[in-house]
Amino acid sequence: MEPKKPFHEVVAERLIEQLKAGTAPWQRPWEPGQPGAFIPMNPTTGKRYKGINAIHLMGQGRTDSRWLTYKQAAAVDAQVRRGEKGTPIQYWKFTEEQAKTDDQGRPVLDAKGQPVMEEVRLERPRVFFATVFNAEQIDGLPPLQRKEQTWDAVERAERILQASGAAIHHGEHSRAFYRPATDSIHLPDKGQFPSADNYYATALHELGHWTGHPQRLDRDLSHPFGSEGYAKEELRAEIASMILGDELGIGHDPGQHAAYVGSWIKALQDDPLEIFRAAAEAEKIQEYVLAFEQQQVQEQTTQQVIGEAQEATMQQQPEIQRPSIAPADEKLAEALRLVRTADSFPSRRFQEGVLDATTDETLGFRVPWDWTGIVQTKGAIERDGQVQWAEDAGVEPQFFGVYARKADNTFEWLADVPTEQQAVELADRLAVIDAYAIENEHDQAAAFARIHEERVRRDPNRTDEDISAAKEARKTAEYAATVKNDPDWQRRAEQYERDQAAQAQQSVPGNVVAEKVWLDLPYKQKEAAKHAAGNLADGKCAIDWDKQEKRWYARPGADLDKIKQWLPGQEAKATNLATEKTWLAVAFEQREAVKAIAGKLPNGDKAVDWDKAAKCWYANPGADLDKLKPWIATEAASRQRPALSPEEEFADTLRSMGCVVSGDHPVMDGKKHRIEVEGDKKGEKAGFYVGWLDGHPAGYIKNNRTGIELKWKSKGYSLDPEQKASMQAEAAAKLVARAEQQQREQDRAAQRVGKQMADLVPVAAPTPYLEAKGITPQAGVYTDRDGQKTYIPAIDADGKQWTMQYIQEDGTKRFAKESRKEGCFHPIGGLDAIAAAPAIVIGEGYATAAQVSQALGYATVAAFDSGNLEAVAKALHEKYPDKPIVIAGDDDQAVQNNPGKTKAKEAARAVGGTAFFPIFAPGEQAANPKGFTDFNDLAMKSTLGVEAVERQVQAAVGKAIEKHQVRSQQQAQKQEQQHERKQERQPRAVRI
Repeated sequence: MEPKKPFHEVVAERLIEQLKAGTAPWQRPWEPGQPGAFIPMNPTTGKRYKGINAIHLMGQGRTDSRWLTYKQAAAVDAQVRRGEKGTPIQYWKFTEEQAKTDDQGRPVLDAKGQPVMEEVRLERPRVFFATVFNAEQIDGLPPLQRKEQTWDAVERAERILQASGAAIHHGEHSRAFYRPATDSIHLPDKGQFPSADNYYATALHELGHWTGHPQRLDRDLSHPFGSEGYAKEELRAEIASMILGDELGIGHDPGQHAAYVGSWIKALQDDPLEIFRAAAEAEKIQEYVLAFEQQQVQEQTTQQVIGEAQEATMQQQPEIQRPSIAPADEKLAEALRLVRTADSFPSRRFQEGVLDATTDETLGFRVPWDWTGIVQTKGAIERDGQVQWAEDAGVEPQFFGVYARKADNTFEWLADVPTEQQAVELADRLAVIDAYAIENEHDQAAAFARIHEERVRRDPNRTDEDISAAKEARKTAEYAATVKNDPDWQRRAEQYERDQAAQAQQSVPGNVVAEKVWLDLPYKQKEAAKHAAGNLADGKCAIDWDKQEKRWYARPGADLDKIKQWLPGQEAKATNLATEKTWLAVAFEQREAVKAIAGKLPNGDKAVDWDKAAKCWYANPGADLDKLKPWIATEAASRQRPALSPEEEFADTLRSMGCVVSGDHPVMDGKKHRIEVEGDKKGEKAGFYVGWLDGHPAGYIKNNRTGIELKWKSKGYSLDPEQKASMQAEAAAKLVARAEQQQREQDRAAQRVGKQMADLVPVAAPTPYLEAKGITPQAGVYTDRDGQKTYIPAIDADGKQWTMQYIQEDGTKRFAKESRKEGCFHPIGGLDAIAAAPAIVIGEGYATAAQVSQALGYATVAAFDSGNLEAVAKALHEKYPDKPIVIAGDDDQAVQNNPGKTKAKEAARAVGGTAFFPIFAPGEQAANPKGFTDFNDLAMKSTLGVEAVERQVQAAVGKAIEKHQVRSQQQAQKQEQQHERKQERQPRAVRI
C-alpha cells in the first residue's frame, strides 16, 4: 500500500499543476466592486480562511466562497450530498489554557474558588486537520448573499497609502516597482492606468513589497531582479494583493507577473513548504497594510516615544501609597537589606547575626538571610505526631503554617498560627518588611504595587473595576522596573538615535561630487574601492571605468569622503591607528585588495593578517583604520543582513529546545558551548550546542535535562561572502571580549575566595559531610567556626587557588560565583604529595578521591565532577609527563548515557591513561543504581566494604603503573635504537 502523502506535498503538487495551466488562485483576475466574493469563508463563524487554507480552498475551483464542516452544515439543518468528497485543511495550536499551579503543584484558585487559568506556550505546537465541504456540495443552504460594498474602494485605498507614510514617486519610470535602497515606491503617472481601481491595486502591490523593509516586517529584499529570491518575494506580494483586492473590492489583475511562473514552479518543486511560508507572510503583509486604516504612523525619536509612554503611564496609573510600617518592622527591614547587600563573607556573617537577633525580637521567629521575599501559607493538621497538609487529608485545617521561600527555591518554616486570617495578616506584614528592604527604588515601587493589588483582591468591598485598576497599576510598575533597571536600555535608546542620525547622514552625504572626478585607483584595489563607494540612487556603483581614458572615476552624486584615499594627491594622513588587534570582515575575493590598501607597518610587518584559529582577518596594532573602515567588523555589521540571520535563526531554535539564550549566545564558531536550559538551578548549564557558519549554516543542540537533541540546518538564507566574513569577524571579536571578561571575573572571584580563607579554620573533627561519607579529616580542607560546613579549595597545576567548593550540612554543593573551575582540582594530601606519588590518580568528588587515597596510602586528586576530569588530567599530564594517569571513575547507571563512565574513559584516552570503576556485590547496583556509583559507596554502602576498595584500587592502579613502566622502557629502547642507527648513517671522515 502506497504511503499517504503529507498535506504540504498534496497542496504543492496541485498548485504546481494549476501554475502550469495558469489557474492558480492568485493567477485568476477578478473585477472590482465584489468584496468578499472570492476568498473562502466559514458562514458559521463569519471568518475567512487564512494562509495556506485559503489558497488550498480557492484552488478547488468552486464559485461559492462558503466552506463548512459536516457538523456545521448539520447544525443549520443542511446535508452534505452523498458521495461528495471533502477538502482537508490544517491549523496549528501554539498555546493552550492550563490551570495555574503553585510550587507544590497544587491548582491556584481565585477569590471565587475557581482555578486560575493561564495561557501556556506549547513546547511543541500541535497540528490539527479538519475536512470541509463547499456550499455547492451541500443541500439545504440558502443562496449565497453577495456582500454589498458600502464604501468607496478608491477612497479607502487612498487613505491607506496616505497613512502609510511611504515615499511614492510618479512619472519617473514607465513601470511600477519598489526600490529597497531608497525605501521608495515608483509608479507611472496615474493617467497611464486604465482605471483608478487598477492604479490602486498596483500601488498596494508595491506597498506590499515596501512592508519588507528591515524596519517593518523585515523580509529578505536583497535578491536581484530575475533571481529565485526575487520571485519568492513577488509570490508573497501577489498573494497579499489578491487578499487585499478581495477585502477592499478593488479587484485583482495578475497579468503583470506571468514572468515569475517558472520560478514559482521550481520553488515549489524544490521545497513544497515554500507556499506555506509565502501564504503566511502574505497574511502578515495584508494585516500590516490594513492596520493603516486604524492608525496614522508618525516618525518619532526614541526619546519622544519614551516620553509619551511615560506621560501616558502617569495619567493612567493611580498613585500607590507606600504601605505603613511599624518602627520595629522598619528596623527589621533595614537589617534584611544590609544582609542582602553585604559585599563580603565576613560582612554578611555579621549582618546575619544582626538579622537573627532583630527577627527574634520583632517577630518571635527567624527569617532566613537568603529569603526571596515570597511567603506561602498552608493549612495543616497534626495526626499521630506528624504534621500533614489538611488539603491532602481532606479535612479542615487545625492551624496554618507560614513559610518563606529561599534562594534555592526551597521553603523554610517560619511560624504556625491558629486561623487563616492570622496567616494572611502575617504574610502581608512580611511582604511589607520585604518591600522596605529592597534597595532599588523601581523594584521597591513594584513590590508596593503587588502588596496593593493583593490587599484590594482580599477586600470584599472592592469592585471588579478596583481589582482591574490595581492589576494594571502593578503591571505598569513591574514594566517600569524592568525597563529602568536594564543597564542597556538607555544605551539602546541612544544607539537608536545615533543610528537614525547616521542614516540621515548617509542619505545626505557630506562631500557629494556634482561632476565627474578622476581617481588614482590601482587595478588590484578596484573591488575594494567599489565596496567602499557604494551605490547611488539608481542602484549602480558610485564609481565607474572610462573605456576611452582607461581610468576610474567618481560619478556625479558620489560621496568623496568614502573614496578619498583614491583621489589624486589626496594621501590621507594616518590619524586613526589601531591600538589593539582589530577584527575585519573581509570576503575571500577582497583579501588581496584589502592587503594592498592596508600596506605594511613602519617595521615592515603586515598591517592586516589572518587568524587561523578564529578564521578571520584582523588589523595589527599600528594599522591605519581609516583605510580599513569599510571592513571593520562593527561597520560591516551595520549593513543590511538577510531577513533572519543564521545566528538569529539558530537562537530561535535554541529557545524552542528550552535553552535560555542570553549574553553572547549563540557563538557559532564550530566549537562546543554549554548553555543554561529551563529548569536549571543557578550556575547549571545542562544544554549543549555547536554551530557553524561555514557553507550552509548548521548546528547541533542537545538539552541534557529533557534528553532531546536536534540537528539543525539554516532554512536557506544564503550568506554572501561579505556577510559571512562579517559574522566571522563579529564572532571572533565576541570570543575575545568574552574571554577577557571571563578572565576578569575569575580573577576577582579568586581574590574574593582568598580573602574568605582567612575566616575559615582547618578541619579537626569531621564535619557533617565528612562524617556521612566516613572520611577522616585531611590537611587542606576547611570549615567554619561552628564546624558545620565543609570548604574544599581548588587549585590549578601551578598551585594557584581559583575557587572553592562549599558543602552544606545536608551535602548540597556549590562553587564560588563566577569562579574558574575548569582544570582546577583538590590534591588530597597537597601538591607536593602529588609530585611524590608513583601515579596521578584522579576521582570525581572529594569523597571518592579521599577513599581511594586511603586505599593506596598516597596522594590522589579530586576533579569535582565528570565534566572536569579531562581538563584536570591534561593539566597534570603536562606538569608530570612521566607519571601514569589513572581515573577512578563513577558508574552512573541511573543516568542516561552514564556520564561518569563515559567522561572517565574520555579523560583517560586523552592522556594515554587508564580508567577503572567500582565493582559491587551481585545485585546491589541493579537494585539501587543511584545509590551505588563510586568507591565511597563501595566502602560505605556495599556489603563488600573497605576491603573491596583496597583490593580493587590497588590492583587497578598497580597494573596501570606496571603497564606505564613497560611502555616507558620500550620507548627508551626505541629511542636508543634510533639514535644508534642515526650514528651509523653518518659519513665517516676520509683521510686525505
